[in-house]
Amino acid sequence: MNTPDPNAHPATPSKSTKAIIATAAVVVVLLLVVYLWGQWQTRERLSAQEADYQQRIAAVEKRLGTTQEELVAATNRNRLLMARTDLYRAAADLDQRNFGTANTRLQEAAAALAKVDPSSGDIDAKKLGALRASIAKTNINVATDLQQQRNLVLDLAAQLDALVLDGSGTAAGQ
Repeated sequence: MNTPDPNAHPATPSKSTKAIIATAAVVVVLLLVVYLWGQWQTRERLSAQEADYQQRIAAVEKRLGTTQEELVAATNRNRLLMARTDLYRAAADLDQRNFGTANTRLQEAAAALAKVDPSSGDIDAKKLGALRASIAKTNINVATDLQQQRNLVLDLAAQLDALVLDGSGTAAGQ
């Protein structure tokens, strides 16, 4: 039978085994330190990028707001110019005795003014509404003396010019 040898030492690891285990432990600790350091560096970089992107987004949102305001102002200006053009074309249509076309142009001018957003600019909403109502209710009739009707249309155009001039400091066509 197997009897234990009294001179034998209990199973203890050799020095080389201890060195391998210690080296492996140091390598594992070093790898863990390097991994954690890399994670920290990545988080710092990501935080800096996020802050940069947030600033860029805020700047773009600000430019977007400004651009939207400019778009509304340009759209309003376009509608005012269309109404102005329609009024002058109505006067020209009267000179050519195109009464139906002149009435159509007046209605188009009133429709263009109805689409103007007075809250986005310096235009007096009450004056704009009154002018639009005046244009809308104007009806050109067949007549032999066109001067009175022509003067009425040109007066409406002058009122529109004055309204635009009062609101922005420059006439719509300038």
